Amino acid sequence: MPKFDYSRLLGLIREKGYTQESLAAKANISYSQLSAKLNGRYPFKQSDIQSISSILNIAVSDIGYYFFCNIG
Repeated sequence: MPKFDYSRLLGLIREKGYTQESLAAKANISYSQLSAKLNGRYPFKQSDIQSISSILNIAVSDIGYYFFCNIG
């Protein structure tokens, strides 16, 4: 599984006034699942990406910037 850097996504979560816990609740994802995904232990599902992008107002053209930034 490729490793991704989610620091941009984490910054946007804070910028939009969410915590990981509040975003997880709004996106209907358990906090532990969201945390594991942000820490690279599990990949984001397409439905997770769509839900989080909708909540955070991430444009389709910017999804790669937040979700698919490779480490290294």
